[in-house]
Amino acid sequence: MRGYFVSVRLLTLDGSRKMPTKTKMSSDDRRRSIIAAAKPLFAEKGFKATSVRHIAKAANVSEALLYRHFPSKVELYKVILNYVGDISTEAVNEMKNREPGAETLIHLIYLLYFTILFEVSGKGDEQKIHERLLFYSLLEDGSYARLVFKKIFTSLQEIIEKNYTAGVQQGEIARASGSLEKRFWFAHHLAMGLNLCHLAGKPAFHYEGTKRDMVADAVNFALRGIGITDKVITKYSKSDKLKIALSKIMKE
Repeated sequence: MRGYFVSVRLLTLDGSRKMPTKTKMSSDDRRRSIIAAAKPLFAEKGFKATSVRHIAKAANVSEALLYRHFPSKVELYKVILNYVGDISTEAVNEMKNREPGAETLIHLIYLLYFTILFEVSGKGDEQKIHERLLFYSLLEDGSYARLVFKKIFTSLQEIIEKNYTAGVQQGEIARASGSLEKRFWFAHHLAMGLNLCHLAGKPAFHYEGTKRDMVADAVNFALRGIGITDKVITKYSKSDKLKIALSKIMKE
């Protein structure tokens, strides 16, 4: 496999200079280094405002070398959009083997909100890049946003429907008219809106209480829209099982 070389200057023990040595970087490693340099640029500036020259400079390569790996900025952007992971899978994996019903559905929505609005353990940098790429995408052509939303619903559809149906059968969820998918998206978009208002670090608005209190209130609001009563929400939102599930994936 063809590789590229980076010069490294070294000093001997007596302070004299040695001839530069060269460290080989494989084509795959170079490609990954370009992706790593480009991700935060696209996240901070968006697709249109990020130039190939900016990316090449950040990756410490020439534009010609960058084009050897990616024939265009569009192709590099597409690779990055597929490269960024889906944070919501953390919530799905935690709920997969639970007994179906209102309790599991409530805990799933709690985990979904917390993974959107707080830092997921070990995913901090990736999560921030993902969020900014998502919101820039909505301001531009929406391609990344559509990709993300499709992944989210594909991963969550079966588990939401299964737990909703079981909760209705158990008498803990009131079957409402209209589309369950639409109500899920309303719940998800509320979490996204709250996240957008916190994205800069300092919130764009102020709620009484802590951020956790705000998120809990937002979750309860969403759960009522799904058809779950306050009595059932209170019963399952205070459980140790939820605390343990949150502690497994959240950075505290």
